[in-house]
Amino acid sequence: MTWIASSPSARREQFGRFLLGAGNIGGLAATTGRGIGLSDDEGLNLIDRALAEGAKIIDTSDVYAGGNSERVVGTWRQAHPQSDMLIQTKTGLTAGGPNLAPQRVRQQLQRSIAVLGRVDLYLAHAVDPSTSWSDSLPAFSTAVESGHIRAYGLSNVDEAALSSALETADRLGLVRPELVQNAYSLIVRDDDRSVLPLVEAEGIAYTPYSPLANGILAGRYSKGEQPAKGTRASTSARAPGLLANPAVISQVRKFDQLAAERKVSPAGLALAWVTHHPLLTAPIIGISNASQWQGVHEALQIDWTAELAERINEIFPAN
Repeated sequence: MTWIASSPSARREQFGRFLLGAGNIGGLAATTGRGIGLSDDEGLNLIDRALAEGAKIIDTSDVYAGGNSERVVGTWRQAHPQSDMLIQTKTGLTAGGPNLAPQRVRQQLQRSIAVLGRVDLYLAHAVDPSTSWSDSLPAFSTAVESGHIRAYGLSNVDEAALSSALETADRLGLVRPELVQNAYSLIVRDDDRSVLPLVEAEGIAYTPYSPLANGILAGRYSKGEQPAKGTRASTSARAPGLLANPAVISQVRKFDQLAAERKVSPAGLALAWVTHHPLLTAPIIGISNASQWQGVHEALQIDWTAELAERINEIFPAN
């Protein structure tokens, strides 16, 4: 039983050119309270705009903004019962650490369905070292077989964890995880020689989050600027180390120069790179204000060539 299309091109058609990240609705993904990010009305308007821009999937989680993100997405779904927009949410992150205990997975899925109206794609938000895949995966597999969700996947997994999950699903005769959601960008390319070859070999969809590396690839920090309070970089655990790395900043400056040469924004060029990456299905894009749609438009309209891809990879070589 599979939902994800078998070929890369069919998967891109299935997922669209990008997924809308809803983590900033009511607060950034890393926060538990409101006040940082988009208000309810701004979030509802964002979803309307994303639908008009061609998005096919909204990505949220049961922990984003303390549950506020799911609530607003559910409000939008209730107001658009005939919409074909798919809903993707995640579970497993708690204040006490990752928790994929099967009973909790089932309970959280029921809660998310009640809040969102439906859940199409359901992801384990992180690997739970205290719960084996043989315990947690049956809860996800049963949800597919019972028709509660269309497919499930894994987020924040390395090659070993993904291989183990696939082996477990096959050994137990379970529905397999069909998609992976990891951090991936020109700066963060940990999956180049590990997860990406595996998802290609196994026919799994790969939807990267943070394609702009928390805004570092959006032309904001190449001159030594520090993240303002409330920005994605200010709440990211990885961003401070990247911004303090002279080699990374040198790369970012060269990249900004290439973008200027091509008469596009750095954000547009960075998004174009992930959009045209042959092993990626579609990036997850978070939008905080209307001006950021410019980068999305540039990414989808840019004249992408092998020469441009080579120049970018010279600046940011694969790991």
